[in-house]
Amino acid sequence: MATLHLMVGLPGSGKTTAAIRLEKEYRALRLTTDEWHYRLFGNDFHNDGKDVEHDRRHAAIEALMRETARRVLTLGVDVILDFGCWAKEEREQLREEAHSVGAKFKIHYLPCSQEELWRRLLERNKTVGRQAVFFITEKNLKEWWQQFEPPSPEELRGDD
Repeated sequence: MATLHLMVGLPGSGKTTAAIRLEKEYRALRLTTDEWHYRLFGNDFHNDGKDVEHDRRHAAIEALMRETARRVLTLGVDVILDFGCWAKEEREQLREEAHSVGAKFKIHYLPCSQEELWRRLLERNKTVGRQAVFFITEKNLKEWWQQFEPPSPEELRGDD
């Protein structure tokens, strides 16, 4: 039975690095939103609080990836969604989508302190346009830290 693997954490937590490792381990299709976004639209995230077009594009890519994931899961292939999924409600929707096509669901949570995230993001920001996709400020991180809902122990149990 195929499994939908969901990467959960804030930017800099190591989601994509872990997703790349899991992709090989499970012979899975990895779908990383930031990679697709950058290839299609470049760096259109301006950190000005008015990133409406960026957010619209990002949501459209995620929707396409969710559709792709459902189809691939029905073919019996594991899928890794490297989205971040900060809200419990969104994670529950993805769990229901996986179950609706007969797939299992597993969260891979990468907890990290705010201080460690900022240290990593400082390094990552140096590689924007080469390895990293978007430049992230400390203000962004602090705002996102407040918005993030860490998964509960119940969510992390998965469908083993």
